[in-house]
Amino acid sequence: MGKTLAEKILGNHTEEGEASAGDIVVAKVDFLMVNEALTRIIPILEDMGVEKVWDPDRILVVNDHWAPASDTRSAEMHIKSRRFVKDHGITHFCDINCGIAHQVLPEMGLVKPGDLIVGSDSHTTTYGAFNSFSTGLASTDCALIAATGENWFRVPHSIRIDVQGKMPDMVMSKDLILKIIGDLGSDGANYQSIEIHGPVIDSMSVGSRMTMCNMGVEAGAKCTLMTVNGPLRKWMKSHASHTKWSPLEPDPDAEYVDRIAIDLEKNPLEPIVATPHSPNNGKPVLEVEGTRIDQAFIGSCTNARLEDLATAARIVRGKKVHPDTRFIITPASTEVYMDAVKTGVVETLVKAGGVVTNSTCGACIGGGLGVLGPNEVCVSSTNRNFKGRMGHPDSMVYLASPATVAASALRGEISDPRSV
Repeated sequence: MGKTLAEKILGNHTEEGEASAGDIVVAKVDFLMVNEALTRIIPILEDMGVEKVWDPDRILVVNDHWAPASDTRSAEMHIKSRRFVKDHGITHFCDINCGIAHQVLPEMGLVKPGDLIVGSDSHTTTYGAFNSFSTGLASTDCALIAATGENWFRVPHSIRIDVQGKMPDMVMSKDLILKIIGDLGSDGANYQSIEIHGPVIDSMSVGSRMTMCNMGVEAGAKCTLMTVNGPLRKWMKSHASHTKWSPLEPDPDAEYVDRIAIDLEKNPLEPIVATPHSPNNGKPVLEVEGTRIDQAFIGSCTNARLEDLATAARIVRGKKVHPDTRFIITPASTEVYMDAVKTGVVETLVKAGGVVTNSTCGACIGGGLGVLGPNEVCVSSTNRNFKGRMGHPDSMVYLASPATVAASALRGEISDPRSV
């Protein structure tokens, strides 16, 4: 029987060189990413008696959730992270001036096809866009990896999704993944690998692919995987030119627990909006169009790359944001921010009435720079709209693509970007 991508990658990281769905294996990890969760990992390492991490060149520490520190608690976390980096000689460290981990790690050329990557954040699934097995684990597992460079994994069964056709104008990969996780449900892929294939995925930019893999976890997926395409090859050439890598493909006779076919020619995709309080509540934008908003937010590790900001700028160029709506834009990294400045995207957004902040998780997690008050409504390009996620527990968050967010900012209500 052939192997899925998850089986191949995990198998390649075991001593046996073999792994099948359902097996429990001990696998060597290529890279570990930790954010402010490091402050929960440090005491575990101390209890284990670990004096030095397994490999200071294979760990990235990022202060991104509250950057700069928004209160004394986050300031203390950052201090501990900085001290840990110095004490252990960590090579890769991004303080508050770098950006969000899931954007920064690939930008630094630290991700490659075939890798096994673990992060202290659930949206570590993002790197599946790079043909790597990437997943988020809790503090104890991350501490074990920091100490030994390996961990145990149960090899996930896999769901295969094939997307045919063509993406319509003003419909983005965020709309596609919102539809997919809405169809699967919040537990439809629990501890399974989602493989996404087809001509639509093959033609997607790296950023669009990252958006989809980022949100696979909202259906419970252990990882979300894609094969290598042309844009990814160009990314690797520009960001990791000295890195050796080989693309991985699933075997033709690989076994899947489910196969899902999506044909965008027969069933054209519309802009999708996930209503409160779950990312799985995806509905066509026309069903919620007209919902009044107080804030429109473009940011997070899901949708704040240059193409997202450029799409928003295209929509608001020469127009003004609704006077009763706050339009906040938080680029995913400093590199994205600078590119947006050079290309005039930031100027366009600011002239339209937007507020462009430094790169941070910020408002996505209610960590600052856009926290919602009681009964306020926000349409957001982020990945989760759980109750209280972006601020007050009585606030309401609708998830949408950057195009829908920008269109909504202009009208002060949730709007179809195709009509602006």
